[in-house]
Amino acid sequence: HAMVISYDLDGRELWRVTGMSMPTASPVSSNGWLYVGSGSQGDANRPFLAIKPGASGDVTLADGVSSNDFIAWRHPRASGYTPSAIVHEGRAYLVHDTGILAVLNARTGQEIYKVRIGGGGHTFSASPVAAGNRIFFLTEGGVTFVLEGADEYKEIARNDVDEMSLASPAIAGGAIYIRTESKLYKIGG
Repeated sequence: HAMVISYDLDGRELWRVTGMSMPTASPVSSNGWLYVGSGSQGDANRPFLAIKPGASGDVTLADGVSSNDFIAWRHPRASGYTPSAIVHEGRAYLVHDTGILAVLNARTGQEIYKVRIGGGGHTFSASPVAAGNRIFFLTEGGVTFVLEGADEYKEIARNDVDEMSLASPAIAGGAIYIRTESKLYKIGG
């Protein structure tokens, strides 16, 4: 089984969690916790965990247990394969490559809602980004879905640059930057 390992700045292991699958997405930090997930295409084992600071040694969860002193919670099937999660305004947003979005309470791991972004037919490699109360999800086909950060699915806008887009958007200076196969777009700012 794959694992997640944390190291200090001198390269010494701090802690480890086993029982993961193939990790691809990057971990994210929010409000002092580390959020980490793993999962590969077609794999039912796609765990996503919230880890508290101060852990040491093997902090792997015992079978049938979803938390311990250092793992605040574990969701067994929320993590995507390529896109990293984002934690924003108390919610963890995890989009699977197939477009299934799971929104979890970042402190409890409780599922708030699950939906297929845009109703289906979209694939995702880019990680979501957030600005204000908006979450942006860019598809591989170049469609950006803008969702309101809320406890229910609220699609505010859908914008299409009509070109393959695999890179995650970036937000800086009041603008969003979208890299496609042949262009770099700056929208706003």
